[in-house]
Amino acid sequence: MKTNLFLGALVFPLIFNAQVGVGTPTPQKNLHVNGSLQVVNEINVGGTATTAGSAGTSGQVLASNGPGVAPNWKTLNTVSGTIAAAHYVQGTTAATVAQGTTADVPGVTLTLTVPAGMSQTFLFTILGFVTLADGNSTQGVFSLQQNGVKISSAFASKAGNFPGTPTTLSSMPVPVTFLKSVSLPAGTYTFKVQYSAWSGSATVNFLPSAYVGYNGDTEAMLTKMQVLVYNN
Repeated sequence: MKTNLFLGALVFPLIFNAQVGVGTPTPQKNLHVNGSLQVVNEINVGGTATTAGSAGTSGQVLASNGPGVAPNWKTLNTVSGTIAAAHYVQGTTAATVAQGTTADVPGVTLTLTVPAGMSQTFLFTILGFVTLADGNSTQGVFSLQQNGVKISSAFASKAGNFPGTPTTLSSMPVPVTFLKSVSLPAGTYTFKVQYSAWSGSATVNFLPSAYVGYNGDTEAMLTKMQVLVYNN
């Protein structure tokens, strides 16, 4: 009889009181543990009163969705505030752009996708060189295109001749580095770098094999683009 009374005393608060406290007489939630908690197996989140929630997959982290909403498991590089990815492309073949015309810089094109239900911020760093071994000065602009629409640009030039003794320096490129940040909703986007020749023709992705002292560095004057992708 005593055993039955003891079991009844334990079951009674579970039936008539929606809140249970462990280590506290004033529970603030349905289950309130005032102390450490040891979980030997999986933690399931979500689900319903009759179905188990998700245990996630290996390597995922538990992310809050705010008050009154079940948290969910996320892959680390999809969590808000983290870097989802880093991308890098560089120029390939040389291309000469005639004065008054615009051309894509070969090799500096990248297609990226923002996953469904997310938004991301893209941070671009672009380095560009133009030159042409003719001893003349040139002026022009590198631009960043998003799905065919210019979203950023930067001026670049090449100086002509610099008299010197015993030799003359000629066709000296003045490199340009520019940054751009864009926040985008879910979708697929193609980014590419173009060059517009304002005054004089110029070559992008120039191979400086004729330069005095050239040591076989084929990347020295390629156009380069790096993109860091952040989760919003």
